[in-house]
Amino acid sequence: MTKPTVKVNVQLYDPTRDSKPRYESYDVPYVEGMRVLDALHYIHDHYNSSLAYRWECRAGQCGSCAMMMNGKAGLACQTNILQDAREITLAPLSIFPVVRDLVVDVEKGVNKVLKIRPYVQTASSVKRPQVIYPHEIEDVKPLKECVECWACVSMCPVVQAAWDTYGGPVMMGHLARLSYDKRNAFDHLSVAFLEGLYACTQCGNCKEVCAKEIDIPEKAVGKVRYLAYNKRNLLREGHRFVLNSLKMHANPLDESSNTRANWASDLQTPIGKREAEILYYVGCMASWREQSVARSTAKLLSMAGADFTILGSAEKDCGSVLFRINDLELAREFALYMKDKVRENRYKTIVTSCAGCFRTFRKDYPERLGIELGVPVLHSSEVFAEFIRDGRLVAKNPVQIEATYHDPCHLGRHLGVYDQPRQIAKELNVILHEMLNNRYKENARCCGAGGGVRSAFREVARDVAAYRVEVDVPKEAKAIIHTCPFCYFNFEDAVETRKFPVQNVDLTELLLMSVMGPESRKIIGDRRYDQISALAEKK
Repeated sequence: MTKPTVKVNVQLYDPTRDSKPRYESYDVPYVEGMRVLDALHYIHDHYNSSLAYRWECRAGQCGSCAMMMNGKAGLACQTNILQDAREITLAPLSIFPVVRDLVVDVEKGVNKVLKIRPYVQTASSVKRPQVIYPHEIEDVKPLKECVECWACVSMCPVVQAAWDTYGGPVMMGHLARLSYDKRNAFDHLSVAFLEGLYACTQCGNCKEVCAKEIDIPEKAVGKVRYLAYNKRNLLREGHRFVLNSLKMHANPLDESSNTRANWASDLQTPIGKREAEILYYVGCMASWREQSVARSTAKLLSMAGADFTILGSAEKDCGSVLFRINDLELAREFALYMKDKVRENRYKTIVTSCAGCFRTFRKDYPERLGIELGVPVLHSSEVFAEFIRDGRLVAKNPVQIEATYHDPCHLGRHLGVYDQPRQIAKELNVILHEMLNNRYKENARCCGAGGGVRSAFREVARDVAAYRVEVDVPKEAKAIIHTCPFCYFNFEDAVETRKFPVQNVDLTELLLMSVMGPESRKIIGDRRYDQISALAEKK
């Protein structure tokens, strides 16, 4: 019986001799429990003795063997090769210059860390040992486990597009550790602010690839933002604008609450109906900036015969951005208001269009505030996928466009909703191409707008989205499908600014066109209908 093998594609490149990198493929015998480092050793011993790669401890402690494996950064010594894996592609960490093959020069990253003085500086000489109690370092203790393998930096979407603005996950880990150390007299909090504390999207890509599972977005960036805002009032001007708007209008867009439901003026959408089965929580972006999303969602709920309502002018912000900048007091006000509305009106389920609202209700309220809304919270894609299965919505008109799907961080990586949007696209006859470089599902690259970045660093947010379009969107795709109006809005800014030959569409728009056909023009408008229809003609 022939022993199973794994095809290992390895990037080879010597910048002193080669004009560009190339890949060589090697058949490596599969052994149960083998790891990527084992495969590299086999290749070195049996095929290519000049193959350059780093390794030392083989125990995930030194961080030297970090590399890209099928587009995802990680430690070769800790990454298992699964038995059903037929092929694996290895490349050096992105961001850094290649020394040779899989070895990179991390000097730029190291120098950035050294610049911030990554050590405790006391106000005076220490006469005797200082006592630090466990509870004083409990929150930042995990940060000390970092082995500086730089995998997180290679996966960070902001570093990829704007490393000069944002110091990156490794740096933020050091700054958090030092900011919470009571012995430290140096102002590392101000350093963090200047090194792009508010430029982190908190997407979680870094946590996803961390060998030590360090939660940089929450345990480092989130903790330092808490100190920056609550102790020193360090905020970007864009965030001050958002906070003032939230306090005055209960939304971050400086819009009058009286116009929140203007998008529904001709749809006969129930407003403030008590004891409805579904409360459709529209959110700020769909209410004012991407209204075709709200209109499509409401019409689809109506056509499915759902007993639903919206709150209209009584709807207040979910508080998502408040969790990102750590104004938990105001966030609590919004959470308690929402809880009261749900209880008073006896709503059974909450449905959101926005992935950010979805995460806020499902994750932030209970985990950070201890507030449960008391009813299931669903994203619209989950609801519509169920309606299609039950025959309550019938996709009668195929939407035969070639497209790719962008997984929102809040919807996918944070809460695990990956399949339903793809199931709906399949029902519509969309020819779906996944994002390139394995950057989809849990490995998806952030749109760049989250974590309050769009408010504080608009150009950075746009650059992150533009990088995603340039690098990850397949050439066959004529459209990028979205399930979050905030992602939609930011991608649209990038596409329009950079003149990319691709359209942004929301999944609800496509579903509505498939269900209603030409009549959907009345709901999403002539411009959107013609734009999307034209995509099908480009096949």
